[in-house]
Amino acid sequence: MIIQFYTPFEKYLEKSEDCYLYDTEGKKYIDFESGVWCANLGHNHPKINHVVKNQLEKSIHQGYFFRNRHAEKLSEKIAQKTELINGKSVFLSSGSEAVNLAITLAKQITGRNKILTTDISYLSAYGDGQNSQKNNNLIVIPFNNSAATQNIDFSQIAALVIETGGASLGIIKFPDFQFIQKLAKQAKQNGVIVIANEVTTGMGRTGKWFGFQHYNVLPDMVTTGKALGNGYPVSAVSVSKEIAKEFEDAPFRYAQSHQNDPLGCAVALEVFRIMEEENHVEKGALTGVFFKKELEKVAKNHSGTIKEIRARGMMLALEFQKEINSEKIHSQLFDNGFVTGNKFNTLRFMPPLTLPQKDINQLIKSIKETLQLLK
Repeated sequence: MIIQFYTPFEKYLEKSEDCYLYDTEGKKYIDFESGVWCANLGHNHPKINHVVKNQLEKSIHQGYFFRNRHAEKLSEKIAQKTELINGKSVFLSSGSEAVNLAITLAKQITGRNKILTTDISYLSAYGDGQNSQKNNNLIVIPFNNSAATQNIDFSQIAALVIETGGASLGIIKFPDFQFIQKLAKQAKQNGVIVIANEVTTGMGRTGKWFGFQHYNVLPDMVTTGKALGNGYPVSAVSVSKEIAKEFEDAPFRYAQSHQNDPLGCAVALEVFRIMEEENHVEKGALTGVFFKKELEKVAKNHSGTIKEIRARGMMLALEFQKEINSEKIHSQLFDNGFVTGNKFNTLRFMPPLTLPQKDINQLIKSIKETLQLLK
């Protein structure tokens, strides 16, 4: 039996294909969660599967004694897309791992221990990034509240970790431009390393390659995961040329078995290639605009039920008034064949960037019908 850290519906998944999931009874579901926000190009992408099969016959895992062409090319690609020109990367397995390593590196460089972030951020499932009362080194301030930094001793802060779209808390909120600008400037003026946590908001999710690019801020480090492998477990810590030089001057060892594995790096390279050649970042941004407008039409006609629509790219939230039971709506949508997120009275939509508008129309129709049942 499985240790249940979450509660699934009483259905077994048989197969996944593009934006669709099929249970063992043959029922089709439209996936508005991209798995766990990973399958930005849709599930079981044939070109990615081809790369997996090809690389399986060559090398999956290689250890520490050889260079890796896939990893080196992927590092160059991420440096280009993040604008960390001449920067360097290391490739791991999960987003939590990447965030924790970035924090560890920041501590190593600065000699400080505290980490600053905002209350819409989810940094990692464990370690220095875990949001826990036992994590005494994590300082959490309210997002969009610049005054909250006035009493912080920045001389103790190793890193500011910014997440430009809070999805893991279920609410999906986006910081104001001026707030991020001021916070990042204040951090850099005090010798604090700025880390952009792009595990969720990266790879086209917000309508740009990375969420921080909405704020005209250049971080010192960028962490990626989830959609980097489109469902295959690969993540990255990418650093600026200046940060990389720090490690040349004071080498740092990190013991982890799956660093720069060729299979994960080959997959991520193919994800970048497909996204570039097929313009999925731009297409996803346009689909997100359409999706938001359709949700706003529903909200306009159900103002007593729906409190707010929040959206950026293909990262959207529909928040209900406090007296509405969103779990019932969420369950009804699942029964109708739609996989959505639900938390704190908010439905979350983070579908593949490849989602057709007709599937959005089907969801909107189902939401309308479900809301009619509440009357």
